[in-house]
Amino acid sequence: MLGDSAKLPTKQLTDTPALIAQEQDMLLKCESAIENLRFAFWAAGKALQVVRDARLYRAQFETFEEYTQAKWDITPQYAGKLIRTWRVAEALFQAKPGGGLETIVSKKLGYGQAWALVPLVEEHSVQAAVYLYLGLLKVKGAEVTAALVQGAVEALPKTAAGHKGKTEEAVLAYLASLEDATPSVPGTDPVKILKALTKAAKTFDAQTVEAAVQHDPERARSAVKSLIEVLSSAAGIPVAFDVPAVIEAPTEGAPQGQDDVPVA
Repeated sequence: MLGDSAKLPTKQLTDTPALIAQEQDMLLKCESAIENLRFAFWAAGKALQVVRDARLYRAQFETFEEYTQAKWDITPQYAGKLIRTWRVAEALFQAKPGGGLETIVSKKLGYGQAWALVPLVEEHSVQAAVYLYLGLLKVKGAEVTAALVQGAVEALPKTAAGHKGKTEEAVLAYLASLEDATPSVPGTDPVKILKALTKAAKTFDAQTVEAAVQHDPERARSAVKSLIEVLSSAAGIPVAFDVPAVIEAPTEGAPQGQDDVPVA
């Protein structure tokens, strides 16, 4: 819609306050793209850059910031992020990696994933980011998330950036490290268990426990009793439960008048 990326205007075309016909046509195309922000964030970012660099907003607004806020109800900060994101997103949407990966890109690539690639783009190149994202797709497919992309970007060695083979090797190493990582068991880490206990002491106050008892008396009392027994045993604090005996009808063969064993 906006034409060749290499030919986008980078400055104001005329010095007149009013827009000339060429600028009016360009503004119309840009605003049409921005309206599709929800569906094509990268096209919106591209359009916003044109509006900003060519100062196409000047007929009605003093600044680009005023234009984005008043016209589109988006903050200048978000507009700036869209502008920084569109190049890598466009490159990925136009990539033809084969193997059905382009279909996954068209369905999965969103603003969050593209934004996670921006640091790699700005430190190295758009191509470096494309190699990394496609490397993730080859292994994880539609399971790729923004968090996964961010982790891969942070783990990528600088010497691998921009090199397809090295990037794919780095991606495989990163994903393998995630699989090898075993979550720590809170009970084996004294620092974590102390934090958990402190949090529990603040969370389970009298009101909270009473609400649980009112909701399901039997299960709540059983859970509290079990918790007290475990904590008291571990802390060496003896706790005795004074529970009255439960009298049941004598079973066949049992001596008449003999009570069952009290249930604690």
